[in-house]
Amino acid sequence: MIEPLLLFAQAQTPDAANVSASITSLVGSLGAAGAAVAVTYYFLGFLKDQAEKQGRLFQDFKDYHAESQRKFQEQLDRLTDRQEQSQRAFQDQVGRITESQGALLRDASTAMKSVERTLDASTETIRGIEKTMNNLGAAMGSIEQVVGRISTKRKRGTTPRLHE
Repeated sequence: MIEPLLLFAQAQTPDAANVSASITSLVGSLGAAGAAVAVTYYFLGFLKDQAEKQGRLFQDFKDYHAESQRKFQEQLDRLTDRQEQSQRAFQDQVGRITESQGALLRDASTAMKSVERTLDASTETIRGIEKTMNNLGAAMGSIEQVVGRISTKRKRGTTPRLHE
């Protein structure tokens, strides 16, 4: 406000010594209205300064909040990455366990089939032994009959023939 008044006073009086007298007379002639304009001018300057301070404070807050948000997002991203890595590791481990169980089941199946074949072969062997024992029993029965005839004929005094 002073600057425009100063310019106005210099324009009105070409002498530099009279400028301060011109400003005083100008302010005096303006009276209460001039004082109100000057106070308003300084108040507007004060408000402008406060607005700039608030703007800087608001910008600092935005910067701080943005930095805080960025850090939080970085932590969230790291946590998400770790969770994904953990999930993949868990799935890999489950896959390995499943593969191991599959291999064990295949091996167990092969072993069980081998045991079944061995049991089948053992059963056949046992049946063969039973047949052989039955045949031996029949042969023993035949031998006993022949021996029984021979001993019966000896008791009677005759010599038995083997082809009877």
